[in-house]
Amino acid sequence: MVEIKPGENWPFSIGSVSEDLKSITCELLIENPRTLDIKEGDKLLVVCSVENGIFRFPTTVMEVASDPVWLTLALTSKATHIQRREFFRLSRPLIRAKYRPLNGPEDIFESKLIEAPVKDLSGNGVAFVVPIEDELPSGTPIRTEIELAGGQQVSLVGEVMRCIPNEPIIGKSLLCIYFSLIDERDRDRIIGQLFREQIDRAGRRRRLHRRN
Repeated sequence: MVEIKPGENWPFSIGSVSEDLKSITCELLIENPRTLDIKEGDKLLVVCSVENGIFRFPTTVMEVASDPVWLTLALTSKATHIQRREFFRLSRPLIRAKYRPLNGPEDIFESKLIEAPVKDLSGNGVAFVVPIEDELPSGTPIRTEIELAGGQQVSLVGEVMRCIPNEPIIGKSLLCIYFSLIDERDRDRIIGQLFREQIDRAGRRRRLHRRN
């Protein structure tokens, strides 16, 4: 993501990185480039997802090309690791997920889990869409397995934070789970997929907008 100003963020794809690693070129995946006001000398924040985490890079705009928007950015200081509380949430991610309430130690090893649609996902938690009769009390420990893109498997233990009845439709409930026991490498894999999906979605919207 490139932060143009507080509250205005756009996904991007990297075109190239200089040999001295002091500048990058990137394309902003924006539907209507003419609405964007960026000029040389502007200060932007670039947020990247890599295998070992999410990092923020302060940059200065060196060059701007439009339609599509290509930026040449100078890296002005070292990257900083983003704090966990800054995770964002993505609606309807392209994953498969299962869960099972943990009523005793034997449930840790039980192979039968319940597959359910995922309403949204973040690095901190997930919301399943379940039949309203399958709601669980707050505080219930939950075993969760998530299959990410490429068949990557993530196993973790969560806790029911709340259930929201008749959401997103009548007769269903949102089962909202907080990840209480998760390997940080698995958390980074989840966040990495969310970033990639958001970029892909923005790219598709931009291409559709340009065709219309």
